[in-house]
Amino acid sequence: MCEKNSDTSLKQQVHDALIADIINGVYSGSTILTEKFLMEKYNVSRAPIREALTQLTATLILTSIPRQGYKICQPTAEEIYEIVKFRSSLECSFLRNLTAGIDREWIQELRTICINYTNCGPSDFIGKWHLNCDFHLKLFSVYGNRYAYKQLQDALNIQTIYFIQKKQYASMDLHMALIDYIEKNELSIAETILKADIENLLIPTAAPIDNSNY
Repeated sequence: MCEKNSDTSLKQQVHDALIADIINGVYSGSTILTEKFLMEKYNVSRAPIREALTQLTATLILTSIPRQGYKICQPTAEEIYEIVKFRSSLECSFLRNLTAGIDREWIQELRTICINYTNCGPSDFIGKWHLNCDFHLKLFSVYGNRYAYKQLQDALNIQTIYFIQKKQYASMDLHMALIDYIEKNELSIAETILKADIENLLIPTAAPIDNSNY
């Protein structure tokens, strides 16, 4: 599965492939992931597998089970609360200090993500959540801070595991309004909307039921 270009890029490819499978629900919460299994699945040697497992353990995506393997972490409601508050502080503080001119292509990409969200099926909670993550990462990408971007990405990955397990629905109802106020450079209003959007995730919302077959 992983293209063997160089040792460094291979480690990243294994990490990305494994985390994509985790956040797309390929593995259940009870699955024990072993080095041997992952070596066979991704067709790579032990070294990049160990590197990927070390990274995912450090970012609380996986937990090590001695003499068995690795399991996907099961975030608690308290941990999700802390992540949401962290995201709210991080994303709003960067938006508050947005000084660069508005990039029209960036704005259009944000709007396209919103449109794709509306085209998702009513019960596609995983697709909707991934688009929500795409929106926040695209919004944050304009600041050019790679370290902070990685922190946000890690936080979203942990939330993704939680939302997949809970089948919780992620709304993007406020996103178009957020874009409009950013475009008008009314950042104080945009910040208020962004804070409300992120902290709405603290309110449990079940995935909508698709009644089209009834």
